[in-house]
Amino acid sequence: MLRDATIVDADSVATLVLHELERRQLRRLRRLSKEQLSQLLFVGYHQPRFRYGYPQARVYQNQGVAVGVAYGYPAAVEPTLDNQWSALFARLQVTPPQQLVVTPRARPDEWYLDLLTVRGRYRGKTYQGQWFDEWLMGDAIHRARRSGLAAMGLDVRPGSQLAKLAAQYGFVAVERRKLDRQTYYHLRLNLHGNRW
Repeated sequence: MLRDATIVDADSVATLVLHELERRQLRRLRRLSKEQLSQLLFVGYHQPRFRYGYPQARVYQNQGVAVGVAYGYPAAVEPTLDNQWSALFARLQVTPPQQLVVTPRARPDEWYLDLLTVRGRYRGKTYQGQWFDEWLMGDAIHRARRSGLAAMGLDVRPGSQLAKLAAQYGFVAVERRKLDRQTYYHLRLNLHGNRW
């Protein structure tokens, strides 16, 4: 079942985000221990203006537990979300990594899908003929269309599972980017039938 994330999902969602950030191997977070990053994500999850806070999240629930999560928001909101990183590091008395502020990734006319992940043991499971990540992607596209913005955007690493999933939904690569010294492709999906 798809639904908005709530405070109650903090443990399961923070764990999902932690595993996804570890997979991304972000250099700016390497100075943090797994415990510190886990605590930061758990505390941040409760903050409404945190990039990975509950208001930006939708979860796929299976047997009462969030087993998948998708984070997305309109481009205009993105600059306000990263302001919480510094406050969270200070609150947890952790020295922040250099260049902590994340460069905005969404283009001005986009609804941006920041993160989509499913717990490992649920990646091979389906419900009503769709994989759990397909349910989350379809829901994200629906939310993006409701926003009224022209396009939906996301950044993917070449060959990643998310890149393959996005291709199935018609996303196209429009830009090659370096994020945290790694190559990503910015993908876009036209939401209203107009040409770029």
